[in-house]
Amino acid sequence: MRVLPRTVLRESLALVGFYAAVYLGLILTGVATPLIKQGAPIGAVLAFLPEQAVLLGMVALPLAMVTAFLAAIGRMREDGELTALQAAGVGTWQVAKATLPVALVLALWIGLAAHLILPALTLRMFEGRSQLLRQALAAQVERRKPVFQQDQLVLAAHGAEEDRLLGLFGVQIDPQGGMAAVYAPEARWVVDPGDDDEAPALGLEMRSARMVVREAGTEPRIATAVLPNWSVRIPTARRNYSDKADALSTAELLRRIRTAPETNDREHRTMRGYERAWHTRLMLPVAVIAFWAFACGLGLAAGRGNRMLAVCIGVVTVVATLFPAMILAKEIGEGLRIGSAVWVWPPPLIIGALGGWLLWRHR
Repeated sequence: MRVLPRTVLRESLALVGFYAAVYLGLILTGVATPLIKQGAPIGAVLAFLPEQAVLLGMVALPLAMVTAFLAAIGRMREDGELTALQAAGVGTWQVAKATLPVALVLALWIGLAAHLILPALTLRMFEGRSQLLRQALAAQVERRKPVFQQDQLVLAAHGAEEDRLLGLFGVQIDPQGGMAAVYAPEARWVVDPGDDDEAPALGLEMRSARMVVREAGTEPRIATAVLPNWSVRIPTARRNYSDKADALSTAELLRRIRTAPETNDREHRTMRGYERAWHTRLMLPVAVIAFWAFACGLGLAAGRGNRMLAVCIGVVTVVATLFPAMILAKEIGEGLRIGSAVWVWPPPLIIGALGGWLLWRHR
């Protein structure tokens, strides 16, 4: 009996390590590719990735665990090993129990990391992406391309030096015919954290800026101004009311949930972001145990040795569980007057209940 748990655990750990490396490599490649395409130096992107590997590992490790358990138990079932164990009077529950230490250790690690490491890593991710974007924009300046171009707004620069742009020129034309043009001999990159309801953005602080504005109307008028200092926000992504909540410590999240006002739509959306971040951190270790129960139960019930099938089932399981918390709660839930727990908790509880039922049936 002692040989069985060690054998199953050894095979499962080897597969978890293999799949974790594969998944993490694919995820990091997906993160790095858009940054490199935007012009960020490859060396800077590679330096940015190791720290993000810890953050992204919180997704890759549960995904690897589900895939590994499905593949290992599925192989045993397909090869007839489970039938042989049952004929010898050994319940298949012993196979599932042998993998439980992996799930418990992973759940403990993710639970602690979600409260102690995740906020700081998320904040550094925002700062790191802003720095990479500055370097990418500097590369665009060297290629004589606009620094920023969106709708009717265009920003261009003559040169770049460290965190400064030299000879910055910008123009914006609105559909009604109005126009604003600005020139600054020097502009400095800054990180604009925004208010509680705004996502962090990249900012340009222009010094000694000169502006010309033409108002739209029946009688065109031109106004000029000299601005000693003037800042402009450059959005790096779609506005998201939850981004800043993910970078807050757990203690600060609790404090804001208990004390922050909720009297208007903006404050309501901000509060939903705080609640989503709080419930997600509590849900992650519970989801790991639910993944273990589902993977082992499904492996015992209908497992196959096909590793590609295990990969597909693992990806679908983890994505279906985390998607409501990571995406729906952000994009839809914040606009509704529904507690974030409604989006975050049902998927892992359903997956865990289904897995527990499968384990009980094949005990």
